[in-house]
Amino acid sequence: MDPDSGIAGLEIKPDETYIEVFVESMRLAEGRRFATQFNGMIYSFISFARAGEATAEMASVTKPGKLAELDPKNLDRVITVENKLLGAVPWRGGTLGLELGLFSVKSVNLMSPILDYVTRVSEAGGISFVGKIKPFLPLITEGLDLIAGQTQNVAIEVALDADLTLVQSEYIAIVACKRGQIAPADVTLDPADRQLLVKGKPLKDGYCVLSLRATPEKADYGEIPELASAYTNFRDEMKSGKRKNAEEAKQALRVAIYTSPDLIESDKDRLVALNEKEFNRIFTGGPIGGHDVAPPPETLYGLKLYGSW
Repeated sequence: MDPDSGIAGLEIKPDETYIEVFVESMRLAEGRRFATQFNGMIYSFISFARAGEATAEMASVTKPGKLAELDPKNLDRVITVENKLLGAVPWRGGTLGLELGLFSVKSVNLMSPILDYVTRVSEAGGISFVGKIKPFLPLITEGLDLIAGQTQNVAIEVALDADLTLVQSEYIAIVACKRGQIAPADVTLDPADRQLLVKGKPLKDGYCVLSLRATPEKADYGEIPELASAYTNFRDEMKSGKRKNAEEAKQALRVAIYTSPDLIESDKDRLVALNEKEFNRIFTGGPIGGHDVAPPPETLYGLKLYGSW
């Protein structure tokens, strides 16, 4: 099930790549039980090995815009969301623990504020940095328990709880049918809207399509707190035009990069080289000491088939 070779089929090697998890598309069949409007909610709990530290845990409750205020008339179409559940984190090997639930939540006075609150907590926690999300984990998991416990107002569409061994990037489909009801060989993914097809025809059951992606670079590394602080200091010292101070700040940034558990080695080398290049653009051939030089530009770096029943 590979409609896009730019996502699926890329090799995943420990310590040599980052991984990301996205929800690509879904179909909400169970929501038909509600005669009124409802929201679609995605819950995820992901665990993975972390260099020199305890297993990392990332949790989120999200309500993508396309899943807000739906009604039963919208359930005959596939909803394409491409919603990120896990930002780029270094893959250290072992297994990826993945719990995922797709819920329909009835839009009532009690449920909507709770869902909105838990969603905001998840957004504040972030999806890429373990240290940032950790304080929010109890609030997210307790919020999910509170929502899921309202059985009159909540329906689960599909769910997955698995430990995955990653060899290459791939798509995963979770289908609300009994195991064995659909042959994996008959399932394909429409490259236009990521809807599931069985023998070339749209699947009528509820489902959720995930992608486990591999990437060699972390585009949002500027949000890592210790790197952001070190880079700000480096930039400010270059603006001052004092080469010695800028060299010391560059070395501090280098140390922050090479000691960061949120980066893989090849990306560390790339970022150090970028900072060295920026330093040289300002100071090569220029004065040393307290003499002013032109300030630098403002640069910021910164298919498996599962049944659910």
